Amino acid sequence: MPDTVESRQPHISIAVAQPRSLPLSAEEADLKAQSISRALRRAANKSRAPASIISGGGGFKARRGDRVFRLGVFASFAAFVIAPLLVASVYWGLIASKQYATETKFSLRTGEASTLDLLSGGGSQGGQQMQDTQVLVNFILSRSAVEALDRKIGLRAMFSRPEIDYFSRFDADDPIENLEKYWKRRVDAGVDLASGIIYVNVHAFTPEDSLTIARNVIELSEQLVNELSTRSRRDALARARVELTRAEDQLKTATAAMRDARNAEGVIDAPAAAEGINKIITALRMELSQAQEDLALQGDSDTLDSPQGRVLAARVQSLKSQIEEYSAMIASGDKGADSLARRAGVLSRHQIELDFAQQRYGLAATALESARVDLETQRAYLVPFLHPTLAEKSTYPRRWREWAIIVVPATIGWLALIALAFFVRDHMAR
Repeated sequence: MPDTVESRQPHISIAVAQPRSLPLSAEEADLKAQSISRALRRAANKSRAPASIISGGGGFKARRGDRVFRLGVFASFAAFVIAPLLVASVYWGLIASKQYATETKFSLRTGEASTLDLLSGGGSQGGQQMQDTQVLVNFILSRSAVEALDRKIGLRAMFSRPEIDYFSRFDADDPIENLEKYWKRRVDAGVDLASGIIYVNVHAFTPEDSLTIARNVIELSEQLVNELSTRSRRDALARARVELTRAEDQLKTATAAMRDARNAEGVIDAPAAAEGINKIITALRMELSQAQEDLALQGDSDTLDSPQGRVLAARVQSLKSQIEEYSAMIASGDKGADSLARRAGVLSRHQIELDFAQQRYGLAATALESARVDLETQRAYLVPFLHPTLAEKSTYPRRWREWAIIVVPATIGWLALIALAFFVRDHMAR
């Protein structure tokens, strides 16, 4: 059996000297023991020293496939860390186009509620204003806003300029749905629920484009606010016009019916005619009273038979006949008689209809005027307190942030993958 003990990794050799035939002295034995002890300690330290992790573990037992494992580690590092690092550095450092941001903030204000709104339950101004604010924010991010901006300022052309880098440029031939998605990446809009303030942040590739877009967003938002606040009042004005036309037709019909009734009855104003006849009857009764008094002064029957007496008697009889005739003209017990009372009844019915039509027409005209004034009064408007201004330097893209978003996750993913690979390698049996 050889006297040399060898280990495979690391290579350690311990030589044990053969004992001499002559006995050793105490000092020599002590030196020899110390030498052997130092050699054993060195061998133990070498056996415990770890080998390179990448080269494949430590200890005395070596692992197969260390070369392939090292190549895999280096290849994965190049693929998952070096490549993203180079790509992100080149793109965000040299290629990515500058973007200029324009910010604006405004609030929505509404006027005082009208009496009609309060009576109809529309006095909850706070809830309605918050709802209108949310509608306004959704409109800014909607397809309707994109189409309106594209028609007005050429939004598609602004985002498809040839000087914009390929990955940031919009393809002008893409449909409106793609432009809407692209628009949502270039604008940030929201509302502060505590204060109701609306903020809009627009990104474009030139300061002029960013400012133009922000200003037109405010204009479109104000148009929408006016549309929201005037749509119901415009409908009210239209209904008032219809009601006025209907009342006017009814008034024309009632006026024509009254005219025909007056022509048929031969009286324009029956009460006025009756009043005039009453005056005549009163005068006749006064004359009758005077004639009867004169007749009574004649005294005896001989005097009554005198010419003067007969004249007075005839006059009294004539006055009585006239009074009866005039009284019959005003009212008569015969239902078929053509009296002013019957005519007044016919005319009064038409007069009531005419008065009602006139009142209705007056109310309709008043309602129309009130609706017109209400429509012309602006009830909701925007109050911008942070006006859009021309950007002086580009604030986007945030290159270090975008670079870190790519490189850091790639590095963390590579470390997790390597840790998993070491775990699998160290726990797989050969």
